[in-house]
Amino acid sequence: MSRQLKSPDELENTFIDERVKILLPKFEALAPYKRKQREVGVQNEDLEGWKVLATKEAALLKSHYPDDKPENEKEYGACLRQITALKKGLKLAAKTDILDHANYHPVLTIITHFGNALSYLFSEYKTRQNTRYREKVVERSTVDNRVELDLSPFLKYAHSTLSEIASGASLEDVDWRDVSCAVALATGRRMAEVHLSGEFRLTGEYELAFKGQLKGKRRKIGLKKLIDHEFTIPTLLSADLVLQGIEWLDANGKRFPRDEDPERVNRTYSKRFNGRDGIVRENWEILPEGMTYHKFRGAYFRACVVNALVDPLDYLNFARSILGDRDETTIRAYQRFEIKSGSLTKI
Repeated sequence: MSRQLKSPDELENTFIDERVKILLPKFEALAPYKRKQREVGVQNEDLEGWKVLATKEAALLKSHYPDDKPENEKEYGACLRQITALKKGLKLAAKTDILDHANYHPVLTIITHFGNALSYLFSEYKTRQNTRYREKVVERSTVDNRVELDLSPFLKYAHSTLSEIASGASLEDVDWRDVSCAVALATGRRMAEVHLSGEFRLTGEYELAFKGQLKGKRRKIGLKKLIDHEFTIPTLLSADLVLQGIEWLDANGKRFPRDEDPERVNRTYSKRFNGRDGIVRENWEILPEGMTYHKFRGAYFRACVVNALVDPLDYLNFARSILGDRDETTIRAYQRFEIKSGSLTKI
């Protein structure tokens, strides 16, 4: 029996839920006061300002999610992830849980200041994390550290899987996770784009129009938000087959509504793909170190570079045009992959 999508109630981040319940009333209590009072608090009313609350929250996060590395190596990765979740949780709860809706916009302002202050208190660790990542990218991208990819067996398996779908296969005939991985390899889209935000339409034999880019959502292309911009993306398999695979996932309850939080996808599916018994480990070991959707994206991009005979001078622009990534570091991370001579790059 196929596993169905979990309801929102089953996907709770209990730590964040508790913190939102505690912090939101404090922010609403500050809402009627002036800007400086919101920041430093109102002593005669025993109200702490957002600056003190952020300091206390930072200490709580560090105690709850400790980093055991030496002090000069600490990154507090779990804390950084929870800070992002806390900001989202507070803004979402403010829409429905404040007592007086007239306080909504002041509360949002307080949440923004609180969130910025909290992020600032962890900025040292975020900088360290980013620096380590960039150094890792540089090291991995050197000629000596490049990894050869033979995509032939995996493109054949993806083609076979999607062909079964096109022939009317059901959930009992095909593992839906194989369908998802086939789509990921053929399109280079992220897990949450395949299972939630992505809108796809056929534009050519090996070409799809894609809308629903998730990273960099605040960016704009022209007058449109990035998530609403339509990219034309090449596919490594017949675009018609790929589109049928996406529609099959949707028809079988494996895609979320587009207005859901993308984090639902990661919480629901990550272990199903990448865990000890995940399908990626079983059928999609393109890399001996293990595969992730991020690595599918890298393999897809490198295959597209080969297929399009991209001039090295146009490398970054080509990446931005089909991946939507603007960050040069992210794009250069894919340079660690190299398509093996003789490997298929399209079927």
